[in-house]
Amino acid sequence: MTKRFYEDLKDTNEEALNFDTGESIKYWIKLYGDGLMTLDEYQGKKPYPKPEVLVFEPVPKEIIQVCEE
Repeated sequence: MTKRFYEDLKDTNEEALNFDTGESIKYWIKLYGDGLMTLDEYQGKKPYPKPEVLVFEPVPKEIIQVCEE
């Protein structure tokens, strides 16, 4: 199973290792951290006019609602 897992992800891992932005990992962590906000901050700023939600698990259609303000 390990060999199969490696074969499935080999190209992705090698591509990621060969992708050099010229920036340090600390730079990317700081950039990520600076972009975080609480829900209250988000609701106050509303930085995205039409936000989307991505769900990677099955959701019963009966509980999905679309709300427009």
